[in-house]
Amino acid sequence: MTPEEAALRIATLRAEVARHDELYYRQARPELTDFAYDGLKAELARLERAFPEAAATGAPSPTARVGDDRAEGFARVRHRQAMTTLDNTYDEAELREFHDRLVRALGTEDLAYTVEPKVDGVAISLTFEHGQLTRAVTRGDGEEGDDVTANVRTIRGLPAALADLAPPAVIEVRGEIFLREEEFRRINQLQEEAGEAPYANPRNLAAGTLKQLDPRVVAGRRLEIVLYGVGHCEPPVATSQTGLHECLRGWGLPVLDPFRSVHGPDAVWAAIRELDDRRRALP
Repeated sequence: MTPEEAALRIATLRAEVARHDELYYRQARPELTDFAYDGLKAELARLERAFPEAAATGAPSPTARVGDDRAEGFARVRHRQAMTTLDNTYDEAELREFHDRLVRALGTEDLAYTVEPKVDGVAISLTFEHGQLTRAVTRGDGEEGDDVTANVRTIRGLPAALADLAPPAVIEVRGEIFLREEEFRRINQLQEEAGEAPYANPRNLAAGTLKQLDPRVVAGRRLEIVLYGVGHCEPPVATSQTGLHECLRGWGLPVLDPFRSVHGPDAVWAAIRELDDRRRALP
């Protein structure tokens, strides 16, 4: 591929990824599967690395930012710590390359990994101050998001306070809000009985529900939440993902299951395959 061809392909991919970001994050009606979207973005990232001069021209790259889910009608709140996305791969070879990079960087092969399911939902950041839930904010553009606290407070199973006599002064807990398949089917049945168009998929419906201006509408749909990460935290509460998972569970927060800690890339890939076999039984 010549530099001119690369520049043209980069511009095409940037426009296409930006269009799909708008459909996914703002309109909640994606046209691509996650796999197909990730393929486009991975191709763009490879070309930008291979042709840096071509990548430096034109519109800003969507590989350098997260999608933006902010909507009208909600107050904007700045995250204390930026809320980014995770890199991903669907390939065993790339997993092993990642492990090898860590071995070289850390100087040891004795590396532990956590293997957890990925819930296809809407990213959320909960702020607890002295153990009390004070704010719930969408990811937005990664730097600031929409304040959806009133809607999130309607979610059954989410406590209003941490079960801890000495909680952190301030902690941002990150996770996903989602709808189970059976709830999605129930709501779509009601839609059809009312002569209205059914929703496309659970993720779209969860995103649209979370952005309702009336919390009573949200309460009528059985949104759920799982929590698995942390942003800003003072003082720090954990030095590992396993330790954080134990903290979250101990505080009475809903967490991801199954959750496994394994050593080495062979065990990681085996655990991933096992999860993949069980995925239909997961939310």
